[in-house]
Amino acid sequence: MNRLEVIQAIIDCKRAKTYLEIGVESGDVFLKVKARKKIAVDPKILITRKSRFRSILKNFRNISNEYYEMTSDVFFETKVDLFKHGLDVVFVDGLHTYDQSLKDVENCLKLMNEDGVIIIHDCNPLSASAGYPANSWEHAESLKLDGWTGEWSGDVWKTIAYLRSTQNNLHIFVLDYDYGLGIISNGIAEGMLNFSKEEIEKLAYDDLEKNRSQLLNLKSMNYFNTFLDF
Repeated sequence: MNRLEVIQAIIDCKRAKTYLEIGVESGDVFLKVKARKKIAVDPKILITRKSRFRSILKNFRNISNEYYEMTSDVFFETKVDLFKHGLDVVFVDGLHTYDQSLKDVENCLKLMNEDGVIIIHDCNPLSASAGYPANSWEHAESLKLDGWTGEWSGDVWKTIAYLRSTQNNLHIFVLDYDYGLGIISNGIAEGMLNFSKEEIEKLAYDDLEKNRSQLLNLKSMNYFNTFLDF
């Protein structure tokens, strides 16, 4: 099961009306998602006019898409009025750093409806090079890391560890699919961690490798089906 299937399953199950995607690039996921209101945010949107037109023919709901070519920080500073009725489902796939992914999630939590869900991509890097805490994909590539394959998830996984250490009112887990799909919703925390903010910042990929399941609360697709039924 991939990110698109997970996102659509949540939208359909929750009967979500509003979908926000942070980090859309060429729209490979965004244009295929079906939701009543879809909002795209990216500093550099690579969706061409031709792609937008073709996407409407395949998915008519794309006709009312809203595109905001700006950083997510600027978006949340200037466009919160878009969510007067709250935010239902969010896919966070922007800059793959701990600091930025955490900031994006915290901004989304302020707007999220009671039944809302946040999905975070790249929460489970499978190699040290993929999980290197670089400033960007270009930065990671320039470092010529051992084992580099072009796949970069960064240290987004620390956002999961931080939230699981500080938020006792959030149900958080990571699906062990598609580079790790973090799922965040309102609810009772499951097996909270007890790291301080300072300790989280000092964590390295080796720490993740040793305690991957515990740090991320890794789950299978069977658990995801249970989550949808809840």
